[in-house]
Amino acid sequence: MSYRTFTEALKELKLELPATNAPRGSYVPAIKAGDLLFVAGQAPRINGELKFSGRVGRELTIEQGREAAQLCALNVLGHLAHATGDDPSKVVTAVRLAGVVNSAEDFTAHSQVLDAASDLIAKVLGTSGQHARIATGASSLPSGMAVEIEAIFQLK
Repeated sequence: MSYRTFTEALKELKLELPATNAPRGSYVPAIKAGDLLFVAGQAPRINGELKFSGRVGRELTIEQGREAAQLCALNVLGHLAHATGDDPSKVVTAVRLAGVVNSAEDFTAHSQVLDAASDLIAKVLGTSGQHARIATGASSLPSGMAVEIEAIFQLK
């Protein structure tokens, strides 16, 4: 399905385009290089407040990890919308998502957690939302966040 705005696409999914979160370090949250937009690692935050902290497979369930991943993807989309003037037609393709799950040592369902982010990107962008992806685990992430996701998009 084709949408006029990211706001409209997310509203249909009963989600709201978030305000972009300020970076928590010496970097920019998104930068354009040629026709590529690089979105820095996004946390599961709403209005700067961390909503999911802890390790998936220990303090958090897989479903909570998926909710965290979807929130990270929503924040990625917030930066993408900001860069495109809320116009999905300016996106050629989602090139790559890289996701890190803060997980217990024996946790192996990283892909299942990050599918929630991939699914949201695909629902909003349609075939332009198909992307390559890496799913990894870590024993800790900044601020104790449960998931962190970065993305690369090709723009018109």
